[in-house]
Amino acid sequence: MSAPIPMRCPSFCGGALCLVIGGAAQGDVLDRARIASIAGSERLRTFAYGKLLETGDAPQDVVTLMRQTLTSQGFYYEFGQSRVIATEAWLEPVLSYDGNINGGVLQDSFSYGGFIFEADPNFRAKGGVVMGLSGGGVARLAWANGRYVEGRLRAEAVWSPEHQIGRSNSEFALCSRNHVQGWSFVDVCQTVSAVKRELGTSESQETALAVTQLFQTEAAYHEVTAELSETHYDIGDQPTITLSWASIWDKAATKFSLGTAAPIEGETALRMRVAADVQWLWEGHATGLGLWYQKADGGAFLGTPHADKAMGISLSYQFRPGLSAQISYMTNQSSVDFFDYAQTSVNVGFEALRW
Repeated sequence: MSAPIPMRCPSFCGGALCLVIGGAAQGDVLDRARIASIAGSERLRTFAYGKLLETGDAPQDVVTLMRQTLTSQGFYYEFGQSRVIATEAWLEPVLSYDGNINGGVLQDSFSYGGFIFEADPNFRAKGGVVMGLSGGGVARLAWANGRYVEGRLRAEAVWSPEHQIGRSNSEFALCSRNHVQGWSFVDVCQTVSAVKRELGTSESQETALAVTQLFQTEAAYHEVTAELSETHYDIGDQPTITLSWASIWDKAATKFSLGTAAPIEGETALRMRVAADVQWLWEGHATGLGLWYQKADGGAFLGTPHADKAMGISLSYQFRPGLSAQISYMTNQSSVDFFDYAQTSVNVGFEALRW
């Protein structure tokens, strides 16, 4: 690193980011910076740390963190310097309860036309404890000030000792992330993902364009994103529009999202999804609550129109740094009884080994 980040930021105004303290009281700024540490958005965290920096009372570790964060987003890049602005790899153990390890059907039987049909035992869902490893890496290459190309890889492989089967998933994303002006950004991403289970493999490719704006109100800091994407599945292509709103308040971080998707002819496909999440510090422990609801339609089962309405809830808690747990519960109500189900999953998170 060269010179330390200045406590005032006139050099950021126009050329990169302009950090203005606005009308928030200093106590609010400190509270929001604390909450920012558990917020999911890197840019929103940067916004909150910048506000704290502007008070002139930021601890040295925040000054250092802000400098590192801006550097990793390309804001100190100049032509002729190394284009590699950030790299990271990570590996961590996985321990969870999966209600459908093999990708099977969740109902043992169903009735149709006065007859009862039973699912083949070989195709029924198998639930149990799975363990394994997950890992990944990220690399960022700057091409202009505040603009960079990011490659991100994530993969997971687990095994069920009870059923002697495994599953795996992987995802690779290549994105162009671009600062426009002030706190406005435009991102373009291409993502390829695959999930492999005993009863089959599913793959998808997504192209997405997202426009993001960050701003401040008296009560909170906000990040609003509008995303237009198209996903290619084995069954067809599906355009989707998603609006999301993430905020950092004095005592909590929230995120709300709403997505709507075009139908896929002849297939039961996701058409609408709404989700809300809140995170807060409970006696110093990161705690979270999430709710979601979605609808799918467009297909048929044995001549009956097939439409699903699913909802879920999740609760997470960090016991100590490096050890957390999440429990989730979801239900699906379908126009076809065979697709009705309820499912619980539990995941234990461990501190990742990073380098």
